[in-house]
Amino acid sequence: MCRRVTCNKCNKPTYAGCGMHIEQVLGDVRKDQRCRCGQASAKSPPSTKAPTSGGFWSNLLK
Repeated sequence: MCRRVTCNKCNKPTYAGCGMHIEQVLGDVRKDQRCRCGQASAKSPPSTKAPTSGGFWSNLLK
C-alpha cells in the first residue's frame, strides 16, 4: 500500500510504496502540484537495456 510523503528536494507531495495506489493517496493534490523529481524529462533519451544472454534457466541448460 502506498502512503503520502513529502519530497526532500522540492517539498511537494509524492508517494512511497508500490505505486498502485497513487491516486488514493494523492487524489486531493492537483497533478501540477505533485513532485516530479523522479520523472524523466521529455528531453532525456529513452533508456536502453543491454541485451541479455537469457535468464537463469537458459544459462543453466547451456
